[in-house]
Amino acid sequence: MKTKSLIAYYAALLAGALIYWFFTLIPLNFRDRTFFIHFIVLVALALLPFLHLGLRARLRQQFEQARVNRFASGQQQPGCTPFLRMFQGYNVKSLFSTRRLLLIPVVLLVLYFILGLTGTPIFQAKRYASLITKVEGVFVDDIAEIEFYDIPTVDRESALRLGNKRMGEMADLVSQFDVTGDYTQINYQGRPIRVTPLEYGDIFKWLNNRANGLPRYVRVDLISSEVDLDPIPGGMKYSESEPLFRNIDRHLRFQYPTLIFGTPLFEIDETATPYWITPVMTPKVGWFSGLDVTEVILTNAVNGSSDRYKIEDCPTWVDRTYPSDMILKQLNDNGRYQSGWLNSMFGQKGVLQTTAGYNYLAINDDVYLYTGITSVASDSSNLGFVLVNQRTKDTRFYPISSADEMSAMASAQGAVQEKGYISTFPILLNIEGRPTYCMALKDNAQLVKMYAMVDAQNYQATAVGNSIRETIANYTVRLAAQLSSQQDEDRVVSEAVSVSGAITDIKSVVIDGNTVFYFMLDGEDAVFSAMHSIYEKLPFLQIGDTIDVDYRSESIGGLYLVEQITRADGE
Repeated sequence: MKTKSLIAYYAALLAGALIYWFFTLIPLNFRDRTFFIHFIVLVALALLPFLHLGLRARLRQQFEQARVNRFASGQQQPGCTPFLRMFQGYNVKSLFSTRRLLLIPVVLLVLYFILGLTGTPIFQAKRYASLITKVEGVFVDDIAEIEFYDIPTVDRESALRLGNKRMGEMADLVSQFDVTGDYTQINYQGRPIRVTPLEYGDIFKWLNNRANGLPRYVRVDLISSEVDLDPIPGGMKYSESEPLFRNIDRHLRFQYPTLIFGTPLFEIDETATPYWITPVMTPKVGWFSGLDVTEVILTNAVNGSSDRYKIEDCPTWVDRTYPSDMILKQLNDNGRYQSGWLNSMFGQKGVLQTTAGYNYLAINDDVYLYTGITSVASDSSNLGFVLVNQRTKDTRFYPISSADEMSAMASAQGAVQEKGYISTFPILLNIEGRPTYCMALKDNAQLVKMYAMVDAQNYQATAVGNSIRETIANYTVRLAAQLSSQQDEDRVVSEAVSVSGAITDIKSVVIDGNTVFYFMLDGEDAVFSAMHSIYEKLPFLQIGDTIDVDYRSESIGGLYLVEQITRADGE
């Protein structure tokens, strides 16, 4: 091969490698499996000219020697074609000796498999189990009770539908932009919301609008269902829909060519400035395996400036640094390999796994991933559940035996089976110190029609309603009936308060065979709830009767549970 041809070959190889990297954005890091494999292929391609030159020289030498031998001996094999005569006396073994150069990629390939073995669970079970540490928590201390007007009821599918509907009302935007399906759940100014950026409708609309960038992002309030298309001063120049250098993945790769990234997530800070939050991953098990977040990169989506932080120094307004799928994998590895790899395959004593779904909770201005923990036998019950802070990976385990989420969803659907509604995946609430599943019930058009609450420890205790307030009221009655019929040692009882007054209104309902009375007193805004069993003359009370009431100081959905009633006249 001539020198010019050799230069042209390597120039083409380099250009091809750069173009390929421009689109694949593989991290230039030998601890990344994909890069290691591509490096082996690149080395093999780089050695091809040397292999070609060696083979060509060897062939020329063999052909010349074979021709000399033929003429010297005067022998010619009958029936040989002119082509085969060229190879008379040719040593095939010596030809293939030029392929020693191929040992370099072969050695690299063997090294790749050896390094891969260093991260297999059979050798590193304990390391996998230690990637996440669970600390036992106290449910009533860690998860505070919230009022009905603070309960988030909008799931991701509903947020997507609401966002698309709002976008369709903006005639100047809908013709040029689409709404992405990200809808990242975060906390913004103390409220749980989902945010997602817009994207260019197609390549021509990108050409028309790229100078100004994406003008807005979608913000959905998960409590009130309000949807806003917030303007972005200066326009969002860096996004996933940019095809060239302002594509957020390409922008980050050119800034940090050697880092291993997770998927960038869209968030806004407390001043509504859009950012891309990108976790930086480092293998913690063996050479390639056990990826965990060690750093985070915050990229301003307007001007593209990036700041790199150690995970412990990440700003507190950031809610999502640890990817949900990575957390779930680490939880499953923790439950699977606590007693070693052999036990995870045979016997499976104490082997645990997460349940089939997960959701998010907003606690103290942080976003927590919630999921149940069950045995590997996959029965219909949970041994407890975990909450994982998605900014710090602080993990709390609550060993509360309960029905799993799928059983709770089935119970909620069964309460309205004649309507054929489908339950969303539940969130976990603290209602009177008890873990409670709360979920929306949708029709076939994915419209929320009702709400349901299910006692996690007794999924037969289910209540539904047309609003969250009505659902809590119905659930409170069922919970009161349940708690009055049995002593719950785990329940934390609030301080008792006494009040006297004349009855201004009184109603009764029958739930599961128990009569429950609701009444109000003169001069009190509270609505009181009392079981028939606490006062035998309760059914005979009328408006205007004056009574003394002892009730719990903490309300449940606006209702106060009554513990004792006496007539003011002593009866």
